[in-house]
Amino acid sequence: MIDTIKKELCTGCNACSNICPQNCIEMKDDKFGFRYPTVEYDKCIKCQLCIKTCPSLNKVSLNGKWTIPKIFAAWSLDEEIRFNSTSGGVFSELAKQIINNTGIVVAVRYNEKNLVEHCMIETEDEIKIIRQSKYIQSDIGFIYKVIKTKLLEEKLVGFCGSPCQVAGLLNFLGKPFDNLITFDFVCRGTNSPEAYLKYIDMLEKQYESKVKKVWFKNKTYGWNRFSTRIDFENGKTYIKDRYTDLFMRGYIEENLYMRPCCFDCKYKSFPRVSDLTLADFWGVRAIDPVLDPDKGTSLIMINSEKGNKIFNSIRKNILYRESTLEAAFSGNGCIAKSAIKNLKSDIFLEMLHTYSFDVCFKKCVKSNILKRIKRKFYMTASKVKRTLISFKK
Repeated sequence: MIDTIKKELCTGCNACSNICPQNCIEMKDDKFGFRYPTVEYDKCIKCQLCIKTCPSLNKVSLNGKWTIPKIFAAWSLDEEIRFNSTSGGVFSELAKQIINNTGIVVAVRYNEKNLVEHCMIETEDEIKIIRQSKYIQSDIGFIYKVIKTKLLEEKLVGFCGSPCQVAGLLNFLGKPFDNLITFDFVCRGTNSPEAYLKYIDMLEKQYESKVKKVWFKNKTYGWNRFSTRIDFENGKTYIKDRYTDLFMRGYIEENLYMRPCCFDCKYKSFPRVSDLTLADFWGVRAIDPVLDPDKGTSLIMINSEKGNKIFNSIRKNILYRESTLEAAFSGNGCIAKSAIKNLKSDIFLEMLHTYSFDVCFKKCVKSNILKRIKRKFYMTASKVKRTLISFKK
């Protein structure tokens, strides 16, 4: 059954557990915190729906998806939405459009344990809970079943997830639905919830308080030098930029705790599985400095007529400029390339059972003088830029 799938193939999308008619498949964490299917064989009827539905073992239908997407740089005209989003706030505008058409949106939120899970929202006020990037793998649970029920009720549904989660949903549904709009994002790789929890535990001990809110890619120091901000229950705040925060360095620079399948991702090609792909438009300043005021610029990749239709419906709420696929690639290599596994990745994850996050990091990551100089340069340049902007105002 599905529990024999190689870890290098399984994305943890939960399609198998959602499709099982006996409810005998449970997603359980391995020792590194990644979820994999387990089967209760005394309940299993050997229907093999789990095998037939798995997007890692079966092709996902790409009918209606464009081989070459339309590319746009954009941001929300609502400054509050833009600042509180991790890119340009375009996803919030898309979600708002669906909800205003009596639809529902399924996306990711933080739960009470500061882990992430997919949820369903139906009001504009709820959009704030699904905003912002979350750099760990979300728990899908049985949300695919709920989505199917809503679709059969002819409800408009917008689903946002990683490319492999979109693939899992599409294979679970088994047929196209005109009232489903899918969104994915340019994914570098999904991180271990176990590593993230050890990082949170480290900070809670340092600040002697429980975490109240996690905010990755906070814009306090600007969008380009995005920061990790964590608010604690005792009123204290941790904030460090991408060059000094250990979790982001371990993810972006070192590839220390990504899921095994992410190092050979099946979704780095075209056509893409979703109707519309979102990302940060890194490198957009080289195309046109006007498009990068350091407040957040979204990359939009329109992959189907359905994606094109919903994009057209929000044009009045965004500033946008058409661009090219080459421009998108220039600052987002992970559109087409998988991350390379760090040879110390397994060692790092193994050590987390014994040592704190910072100790494991120091043991596995060598200090690099060139990287430190480069980080110092970017930090100084960012400070100068913010000073000049303030002076002009």
